[in-house]
Amino acid sequence: MSVQSNIESELKATKDRMPVRIMDFEIDPKLVRDALPELFPGYGISMTLPYLEPYLVRTMREALKHCTDPVVAQEVRQFIGQEAQHYRQHAVLNDMIRSISPELEGLREIEDQLEADYQRFTQTKSLKFNLAYAEGFEAATFAGGRANFRNHVFDRLETIQNTDLLRLFIWHALEEVEHSTVTFNIYDHLYGDYLYRLVAGTYGQYHFFKYVFLFSKFIAQNAPQAIEQGRALWPSKNLLGDWKEQLSLLGAISKVYLPGYNPAKMEIPENVAQYSKSYAEQARDIRVMVAR
Repeated sequence: MSVQSNIESELKATKDRMPVRIMDFEIDPKLVRDALPELFPGYGISMTLPYLEPYLVRTMREALKHCTDPVVAQEVRQFIGQEAQHYRQHAVLNDMIRSISPELEGLREIEDQLEADYQRFTQTKSLKFNLAYAEGFEAATFAGGRANFRNHVFDRLETIQNTDLLRLFIWHALEEVEHSTVTFNIYDHLYGDYLYRLVAGTYGQYHFFKYVFLFSKFIAQNAPQAIEQGRALWPSKNLLGDWKEQLSLLGAISKVYLPGYNPAKMEIPENVAQYSKSYAEQARDIRVMVAR
């Protein structure tokens, strides 16, 4: 096989591995309210995404200008397409979360702080920093996504079974697993500096999860319906799993700090391929991102 044929084969495999699914979700606002006691940490993550993911898209578009590897460049384009769909869908969900109670409009103050941080990173930080931050985030979500599929967490979320709210979370987790190599590969292609990636990526994880905690805490403290239902606002074991699952997740995340870490070497749960096929069939449209 010629070099050109090999590149074309890899480009096709990249497009097939990371389809940009255009999804339609019909989420019931009442369900969002009723599911809050079980899902509020997930809601905390959702609140970050209309700010985090545009930042990732800006970063990857800048990186694309410097990329000389056609396969890595195609990965980046597919990544941008997937992430652009994610934050639009979560923005709709976040409107429903804020509408649960008037007090939750106070989330906007935290949102403004997060948006200001990401705009500052784009404007004042180097591309190297922003890519390392992106890889820190993607490495953590890749570990979490693998754990969710491996432990069948989505099957245990009783309140939202057979709903589009559950489909939204599965679709997003699936695509986080599918594009797990992209930020690592573009950073390695442009810089390959392990120690810098370790430091900046670890900071990225701290920064992101700090805001997840702030959002989750605010939601928990301003959700009167949870008190009305007589339920403690702490995520159930259906979401977090038992101590063995939590320890396993910490172990998976710890691997991203090792010098030999490469997401391409990580084992993918068997059910991911099944979900990938299913959600491609459910998509309203499948798009391929092309060079511009």
